[in-house]
Amino acid sequence: MFQGQRGWFCRSVSRDLRQFWVAEGGTISDPRAADFLFSCDASHPDTLRIYQSLDYIEDNATVFHAYYLSAVANAEIKTSVALGHFILPPACLHKEIRRKIGSFIWEQDQHFLIKKPEKHFIRTPVVEKQMYFPLQNYPVNNMVTGYISIDAMKKFLGELHDFIPGSSGYLAYHVQNEINMSAIKNKLKKKY
Repeated sequence: MFQGQRGWFCRSVSRDLRQFWVAEGGTISDPRAADFLFSCDASHPDTLRIYQSLDYIEDNATVFHAYYLSAVANAEIKTSVALGHFILPPACLHKEIRRKIGSFIWEQDQHFLIKKPEKHFIRTPVVEKQMYFPLQNYPVNNMVTGYISIDAMKKFLGELHDFIPGSSGYLAYHVQNEINMSAIKNKLKKKY
């Protein structure tokens, strides 16, 4: 499943989950070389260092909750688990996010991976044969709230070009509150 992928693991991640990563073909690396950054605690000093890094600040790094690996281990179809559901934001944002979307997916079911000494993974009875974790009011209860599904988008046929405000006769406006756009357009027409 994770063949050729490099993962960094915060010390808050259990040994079982790290072993699962390796058993599925992944390798463990330092944060700078990792393809995936996993943590179980957004306030852990290891994870805080990631949040304070230039890569994170410049949107070049994302921390995922390590229970993603548990969900993969428990899924009948490994590729059916959406990684985006397991984005772990900084702890200072958790209260506001919970207020908007409810609980995070990893908080909805605390019955995660239990590992035996051999390579057998046992599922708890609550998640037995569960292919995915149900979300309440998807996407309202999802980290990607506010984004339209690609399935709902209209197909665009044609050539794409960069949009530069002010070029090609088009302007861009920032509207702070709901206001009458026709009044703004009329004002601009009068200026020209």
